[in-house]
Amino acid sequence: MLNKSILIGITILIWVISPAISFAEKTPPGKWWRIPRVSEHLNLSDQEKRELDKLYVDNRRKLIELKSILERERFELENLLEQETLDEAAVMEQFKKLEGARANLAIERFRFLLQVRKIIGFERFQRLKMLSRKFRSEKMSPQREKAKEQQGMRAAPGNHAVEK
Repeated sequence: MLNKSILIGITILIWVISPAISFAEKTPPGKWWRIPRVSEHLNLSDQEKRELDKLYVDNRRKLIELKSILERERFELENLLEQETLDEAAVMEQFKKLEGARANLAIERFRFLLQVRKIIGFERFQRLKMLSRKFRSEKMSPQREKAKEQQGMRAAPGNHAVEK
């Protein structure tokens, strides 16, 4: 019963923070504030760029550490599951550690997003969100066009291409 309650709690935690994490993962990668078009659109000062640079370096170091922990916990869970005799309690405990590592990684990504919000303020953060959406749609457009072309080729009369 306790294991079920813990799993439900972890699931709810992930569900609650996932929308914010989703935005954090969809912002342009890397040092987007160093892209002239973006920094001009957001009117970033040199001081703000330096703050974002420092935040980025600190965050990347922390993410590298947390990803390493996540990989180790994943490996340990796989190792337990591959044992001939299953120790269910140990597997559940390791699963909780793995989910905790995932949550810590997500929290750190979100913490970065919150710090960016503090540095650039509300209005420019809203502009950053709009730029992020535009960036995603521009990035996806070539992929969508390619998919439409492939669908058109399959549907074209006389096309005898083998479908997968």
